[in-house]
Amino acid sequence: MGKQAPLLVALMLTASMGGCLGVGGGNGIFGEEEPRDPLRINHIQMKGTHNSYHVEPLVSPTREYMYTHEPLDVQASQLGVRQFEIDVWWDIREGLRVYHNQYDSGTTCPTFESCLGTLLSWSNENPMHHPLFIWIEPKDWPEQAADVTTTLELSGLLEDIEQEISEFWPLNKTITPDDVRGERQSLKEAVLEDGWPLLEESRGKAVFVLLAGGETRDIYVDSHPGLSGARMFTLSDESSSEAAIFSLTDPLGDGEEITRMVSDGYIVRSRADSGGEEADNNDTARRDAALAVGAHSISTDYPAQVEGIDYWVEIPDGTPSRCNPISAPEWCTSSDLESL
Repeated sequence: MGKQAPLLVALMLTASMGGCLGVGGGNGIFGEEEPRDPLRINHIQMKGTHNSYHVEPLVSPTREYMYTHEPLDVQASQLGVRQFEIDVWWDIREGLRVYHNQYDSGTTCPTFESCLGTLLSWSNENPMHHPLFIWIEPKDWPEQAADVTTTLELSGLLEDIEQEISEFWPLNKTITPDDVRGERQSLKEAVLEDGWPLLEESRGKAVFVLLAGGETRDIYVDSHPGLSGARMFTLSDESSSEAAIFSLTDPLGDGEEITRMVSDGYIVRSRADSGGEEADNNDTARRDAALAVGAHSISTDYPAQVEGIDYWVEIPDGTPSRCNPISAPEWCTSSDLESL
């Protein structure tokens, strides 16, 4: 035994040094994992709902209105929805109301305050969720027949939406354009050069997006130049300094463009279905394209199976979301994003 002791010691030292140097281990030279770029909020692919408050009317004038969503908190807790869309109307008597239109007025949360309150309560109970994306579409009846600038300015709808977000959703649970811009000159520059906020710093928060273009968007930007001090992001042209988030609803026709924008660092919303056509025909082409081209949120009227309809949207291997197939690093797993 005495003669074998030096040999045993040498073998033990060799094994120990082999582990320290990462020999055969595939790690760094000292046995440590190679440094990884941290996950950011644009590394996610999530399920969203279109007209998230919607309740089918008793008598529907069109197939388009024939679907009903669960309450917002049920969508979040049981269906894995992380992107919501809310239509907001200005009412001189009752403030900000939420519904689709006069022929399609069923809603699970009749006021903007109640919609935000429902989501906020769920968020507070589940503080480790990855960021929610809440898209706000301003609606105004006179807009249909008059100049949009005049009607929106008279009603003050955009200012009221901004005020109620500030009042009913805490700033420390909001990712604002200012948060993303940081020290950069513009939001676009920050997105392309620095990237989006880190996922771990963004849990329990929400991103608000103004779902409007043209004059409506311009009114909002005029009130918040460069989106400084704004609570909402906007759908701005890619050439503008506010460019950050986009909505391209046709993933079949715009698939290459979506992938390019996602690769560049922008966040893109798309839609899996519209008007019941895909659901009636169990046509998954649009849904599957949205998943493949890397849309960050995929909006649907059918976030769960409905009796008599074979079509619905699920994020493959999501918990409930998954790593974006275009922008996320290869090592990312769904449970890295969220697993409540």
